[in-house]
Amino acid sequence: MIEETIKTSYQARADGQYRDVCPACSHTRKKHNQTEKVLAVKVEWPTARWLCHHCGEKGGVKLEEERDNIVKFVPPVKKDLAPAAQTYLEGRGLSVDTINSAGILSDKKYIRDAGEVMCAGFPYVEPSNNKTYAIKWRALDSKGFTQEGAATTFFGIEKIKDGDPLVIVEGEIDQLSLAEINVASVSVPNGAPIKVSDIDDRVDPTEDRKFSYVFAATEVLKTIEKVIIAVDRDGPGNALAEELARRIGKPKCWSVTWPDGCKDANDVLLKEGKAALANCIEAAEPWPIAGLYDVEHYADQVRTLYQQGEGKGLSTGYECVDELFTIKPMVYVITGVPSMGKSEFLDQILFNLSQKHDWRHAVCSFENPPATHISKLLEKTLAKPFREGPTQRMSEEEMERGLTWVNDHFLFMEQSDGTSASIDAVLERGSAAVQRMGVRSLTIDPYNYLEMHLGSKSETNLISEMLTKVRNWSAAHDCAVFFVAHPAKLYRQADGSYPVPKGYDISSSAAWFSKADVGISVHRPNDSHMVEVHCWKVRFKHIGNQGMCELSYDKTTGTYAEAQTDWEEIERDL
Repeated sequence: MIEETIKTSYQARADGQYRDVCPACSHTRKKHNQTEKVLAVKVEWPTARWLCHHCGEKGGVKLEEERDNIVKFVPPVKKDLAPAAQTYLEGRGLSVDTINSAGILSDKKYIRDAGEVMCAGFPYVEPSNNKTYAIKWRALDSKGFTQEGAATTFFGIEKIKDGDPLVIVEGEIDQLSLAEINVASVSVPNGAPIKVSDIDDRVDPTEDRKFSYVFAATEVLKTIEKVIIAVDRDGPGNALAEELARRIGKPKCWSVTWPDGCKDANDVLLKEGKAALANCIEAAEPWPIAGLYDVEHYADQVRTLYQQGEGKGLSTGYECVDELFTIKPMVYVITGVPSMGKSEFLDQILFNLSQKHDWRHAVCSFENPPATHISKLLEKTLAKPFREGPTQRMSEEEMERGLTWVNDHFLFMEQSDGTSASIDAVLERGSAAVQRMGVRSLTIDPYNYLEMHLGSKSETNLISEMLTKVRNWSAAHDCAVFFVAHPAKLYRQADGSYPVPKGYDISSSAAWFSKADVGISVHRPNDSHMVEVHCWKVRFKHIGNQGMCELSYDKTTGTYAEAQTDWEEIERDL
């Protein structure tokens, strides 16, 4: 199906990379997602190759030898800049050589709330073929702008060479300011996020999906060892910086501090000069994730800590569970006797995080096929059974509505070729999920399906190395990681029940106990509707405390609720 579509639709396309609707899976998706361009197509005459980022379908086809009426993006004819545009750009400290090298255009365009005004046009160029595919038109006398085509890549990305340090700024003028001092840089195409969390300097979850340009630059970013984030230092700019670092990977990111009275690169160029701008870039500091720093580096954090305290993580959705642990970007290990609800409990926590905080999750579930797993999430979403039974199941309309919600909050990893997955492969996909969808958590359920080669190492040492790698990934991407780990063989007690497994009951327990930030056991004795949640390790006391609480479990819908004590019944018994 895809092959015929590619041959028909791309016969007349110019060489380059394109995004399109996938004919193999679009009809299976929800109505509002059916037009999402998840199919990546690369035309290199005489072949075209494709990969669907949703269903994984990939392949290639030879195009016909005759190509007539090739469809091309035709930018405006380059003309001399209008005097007003020339004056505006030079007034921003830009030289004629920089302006010409960037191919800046000028023309009158309609700007909302301003009418038809003179604008400067900034061409966005596709790196694969060096052709302009969009133009950002900015008004000279206001912050208004309009576009021809859709700018979906970093501005200036086509000029970046593999391996060079890269500076990321917030606007095209800032990118050109750095060109003045011969520093390789790109600008984000859509500025800082409009919505910023009122709790901290983070992008509001509703803005997460505006970062597709990071995902589009994956191949370029892989070759770059040092990324310097030099955006505006205001609330939205700080949120932008944090999100860029999270998606790119904090270990390779550095941060710029602008001089007092300057908010961005162009400000420094105009007020302090080229030398000062170069010094700012050279003085960039490693993103605070690893290394050695003096106390002054942490002084503001200490003051905030003194004034506001540590603060717990996000709520699990249950007050009694929050007393044991809350959710932060760290490593959680969940164990329990088989079939007592470890995965169900974790799914409930993920659902609660999505419902309360709009979190998005990447899930690597080896024991549940994605369709089965989704059906369980639908039950939690709708509080109705998915399958036929004594209780009325969800209607088809309800199911479709639930699918839309689950699709907005979950990505699934599947090893569709039948091979085993390594932790490196899972983390690589996790990084892509952070870039593509802004996920806040990664679930690996259960860990023992991961491919491991012992060699000369013990299983304990190998797992210790794996967990160290996962903790570093969690910190770099500001993501919580949930591991489900089966206990070693347990023996029934005298009354026939199983004991509650703890950290040291997991295979290669020493590593799991020492490297986990939070350790949890889920236990449902005697197959009852009451579930015990045991917290056997909490690394930081502000996150929670060791202990146990009870939740009630509804087998029909797979949902949990806080257990209610019937004090009247107890009093009657007394």
